[in-house]
Amino acid sequence: MSLLEVNNLTIAFGGLVAVDDLSFTMERGQITSLIGPNGAGKTTVINMLTGFYTPDSGEVKLDGELTKGWDTTQYVRKGFNRTFQNIRLFSNLTVEDNILIGMQHRIPYGSFLSLFPNKVKNTCEREAREEVTEILKKIGLEGHRYDKSTSLPYGMQRKLEIGRALASKPKVLLLDEPAAGMNPKEKVELSEFIKSLLNDVDGILLIEHDMKVIMSISDKIIVLNHGAKIAEGKPEEIQRNPEVIEAYLGRGGKQHVDAGE
Repeated sequence: MSLLEVNNLTIAFGGLVAVDDLSFTMERGQITSLIGPNGAGKTTVINMLTGFYTPDSGEVKLDGELTKGWDTTQYVRKGFNRTFQNIRLFSNLTVEDNILIGMQHRIPYGSFLSLFPNKVKNTCEREAREEVTEILKKIGLEGHRYDKSTSLPYGMQRKLEIGRALASKPKVLLLDEPAAGMNPKEKVELSEFIKSLLNDVDGILLIEHDMKVIMSISDKIIVLNHGAKIAEGKPEEIQRNPEVIEAYLGRGGKQHVDAGE
């Protein structure tokens, strides 16, 4: 059974089809990348997978279970979490507090018990802070625990957003352009970091414009153009696919999508 199964997913806005009959699978232990020119429908796909948009037709299965009818909290509880193109941290909170927010759905006591000192609350809070310590080590921010999130350099803010997503213990981690705005050195570090995340999640779905990042870490690449899938395969297959070359470069373009571009 595939970790994630997408069947004939379609959505239109005002008569304009944004995603057209998209199907693909995602396997455990792999990084699957979704690429395509601007406006190809990539982020719309993630928005449907995580419940932000309801598809007009088609279905999504996570571990064999249909996601239809889930509310937004169920998507997180059952194993989806994501980052965004534009960083969405809680700017007035510390690094620690941003990650604690990612754990909120796993707190076993209700709002009433939270008002009073009690054994359950104290135990949960201690365990949560111990877990924060482990996440901070994974993302390399253990020395910034009590810093305001917005005081961090841009690359660290990206890692913090990923750390907050990890705090929900997702099965599928969806990363929407995590390398945006990074310099070449930061992108290399980010690529290694993303690969390491497979120790903590079952699979990663990545949207990214930087082809060097995509080609270096992807197990499978799916290419969209005008909302429709035009290619699917391993990085070396995608590099030489004529339809992909035309979508990115137009007719008469280079005969491969250079991994260094």
